[in-house]
Amino acid sequence: MVDASPARPILSDFIAISIPTSIWAWVVIQSSFQSGWFSFICSGIVGFFLWLTSVAYGETRFSRMVIVGVTLSAILSLSSAIYTVSS
Repeated sequence: MVDASPARPILSDFIAISIPTSIWAWVVIQSSFQSGWFSFICSGIVGFFLWLTSVAYGETRFSRMVIVGVTLSAILSLSSAIYTVSS
């Protein structure tokens, strides 16, 4: 049996983390840092459906990394919200 290359899990982890966080980055690039808090709605929904899909296929590592990505997106969105409220 052929084993997967060691780079495959790392690439999969990067994709799982970058999808929710890239939604925040896209909103910030297209509008402003102050409106980045709004992106969590979309990244949370996208992350939820990615998580459901990965759980359905039995990809536990990918599902954990999706949770990490959504958490990072929440932290970035919270930082945007705090900056908006404080300024």
